[in-house]
Amino acid sequence: MTAVRVLLDRQREAQWRSVADTLAIGLPAVGVASALGWRLFGLAGLIAAGVFGLGVLSVFAIGRARRLDRDWLIGALDARLPGFEDSSALLFRDRDDLPGLAGLQRARIEGRIGDARAVDLRPAWSLRPIAASGAAAAVLTTFILVWPAPGSSARTTTDGPPAPGAAGPPAITAVRLRITPPAYTGLPVREQTALDASVPEGSRVEWIVDFAPQPTTARVDVPDGRATPLLRDGSRWTGSRPVDRPTLYRIAAEGLPRQRLHRLDAVADVAPVVQLIEPDRQLLLVTPGQARWTPVFEVSDDYGVLDTATLRITVTRGDGETITFEQRSTALTATGEARRRRFSTTLDLAREGMAPGSDLIVQLVVSDNRAPERHIVEGPSVILRWPTDLGLADGLDSMAAPVLPVYFASQRQIIIDMEALIAERPRLDPARFVSRSDAIGNDQARLRNRYSQFMGGENEVGGSTGGIALPTSDAPPAPALPTNDAPAASRFERPDDHPDHEGHQEGDTAPSGIGHAEDVLHAFGHAHDEGDAATLFDPGTRSTLSQMLNAMWSSERALRQGRPEDALPFANIALELLKQAQQATRIFLRRTGSDLPPVDLSRRLSGRRDDIVAEDPPPPVRTPADTVVAEAWRALDERPTSGRRPSLALGALERWVRENRGRLSDPLALGAAIDTVRNEPGCLDCRRRLRALLWSAMERPPVAVRRREAPGTRGQRYLDALR
Repeated sequence: MTAVRVLLDRQREAQWRSVADTLAIGLPAVGVASALGWRLFGLAGLIAAGVFGLGVLSVFAIGRARRLDRDWLIGALDARLPGFEDSSALLFRDRDDLPGLAGLQRARIEGRIGDARAVDLRPAWSLRPIAASGAAAAVLTTFILVWPAPGSSARTTTDGPPAPGAAGPPAITAVRLRITPPAYTGLPVREQTALDASVPEGSRVEWIVDFAPQPTTARVDVPDGRATPLLRDGSRWTGSRPVDRPTLYRIAAEGLPRQRLHRLDAVADVAPVVQLIEPDRQLLLVTPGQARWTPVFEVSDDYGVLDTATLRITVTRGDGETITFEQRSTALTATGEARRRRFSTTLDLAREGMAPGSDLIVQLVVSDNRAPERHIVEGPSVILRWPTDLGLADGLDSMAAPVLPVYFASQRQIIIDMEALIAERPRLDPARFVSRSDAIGNDQARLRNRYSQFMGGENEVGGSTGGIALPTSDAPPAPALPTNDAPAASRFERPDDHPDHEGHQEGDTAPSGIGHAEDVLHAFGHAHDEGDAATLFDPGTRSTLSQMLNAMWSSERALRQGRPEDALPFANIALELLKQAQQATRIFLRRTGSDLPPVDLSRRLSGRRDDIVAEDPPPPVRTPADTVVAEAWRALDERPTSGRRPSLALGALERWVRENRGRLSDPLALGAAIDTVRNEPGCLDCRRRLRALLWSAMERPPVAVRRREAPGTRGQRYLDALR
């Protein structure tokens, strides 16, 4: 085993020499790829290219080393050591498997194992490939680092930048932007070679520029602001400025050809968004037995929300003009990550002073971590209401069930119920049939009372049959007396027939069976047509409503008597009349008279008709607001024209952009395109881009009604024949 270990050590040394030789040849190529990735994609490109290149090179090196296996070792030993007598393979076989002469030969070779310690089996270095790879990598890396990055301002109106050290005007050889976002954003400092950038509002942008040859002075020009000087530090020029709003800029230097404009977009910080998670609506009622309430809010922001917020709590008590309220604030602590936090608290209703007829209103006030001025946002108000109808007991645990609103069945639904009842008549006993017919009649009575109010009628109140006495003949029954024992108003009398409408007091009539949430007007007031904006119906509409109410009454009477077959025709007539009434137009009249012009009595009975109709004034001649843009758009047209093409007035176009900046979708892009066309009049792509931007900036003309063209001879003959 000692002899085999010595031979394996020689093999391992040879394999490591193979790996080192492969790395020496391939590492310069990895360096070239990393430099190219850095120039194209920055630090991320450098890391990606380096990792990928090293991975490929490692795989290749391991594969090359695996070729130096045991067969190679046996062949190398037989070739280098004559004393092994071409029997090196016997050293790697089990001694017990070697019979006779083979065993004796192995013993002889083991005695000569000292010769193997002195032999060097490592392959020679690939000096020529290593030198060629290093030289080529050095040349390519230098070329990549010196060549201007894509998107840099090294593109000038000249044919190309001069070589470093050559005489002539200066040129930009390299440029980088270092962007430092505000601290509250939590974003890292980044660098890029592209001169167009989108940065958070308030970021500081630093320019790092290399010139060749070096100019005397350099700066960053802003068309609408103050220039930023660039300071020289060796061969590098640097300068920085904060970016609070979107702006255009160009790099300028003494002797440097005029560069194109680039843009910096300032992305404004968005205010936090407050969402109500629980409950799922902003108004809810206290449930029987409820003693606590837990509202939950969720706040999201682009850079983060503070972990503390303020909850405003307001409790109102009383009714009408005697409402009082108490307001206090409490601090809440959030849960969750900074960009999406949740705030919640549990409120004790008894401790907050809730009582029947009171409201508990909560509102969350949050702020983000923006500096120096934070965004303070007030969330939605959530109301927990304890209606008066629920307050029949002193404690929260013994509240009565809420009174549900009464939902009116439509006339169409009443007809459907009547038809279904008629179809089920064979399967129902007479008592059940009459009971269901009376229930439908009750729905018909409610609907009739509802529409009767539009004609000045009162809601009828009474017993279990809806307040209508069951008729015993075909004559209409006498209306039931209201609770104040006063004569009931007719369903068809005009509002003017009520002498005491102006003197209605609160509590004159008891609320009807209509629920508060559905019909507050009917429960707490009168729906008569009165007031400064009275709703009056024309005689035709009043007649239609009167006939509809009569038909509903006939339908109700038959249903009360258990005869839905006789009620169905009247219900259908009421539905048709209701459709006609819904299409009528209401007329709103004022109590004050109209302001008519005074009558000229001197012209009365004179027969003079002059000046009785004003002449139509001539239409005003208006200059279109986008005349400058339209002329510039036509001047940029590349198609040949027979007429005279207007000249391209870039100065007037720039003034138009400044005056109409508010209504343009992207004024910076339009301003940069105008500047580029001025600097490079021969650039065809630049002119096309400017023309496209002008087309989108022009205001669309309003749609006008065109006069119909006069018909021809055949058309006029056709129209005459139609007459």
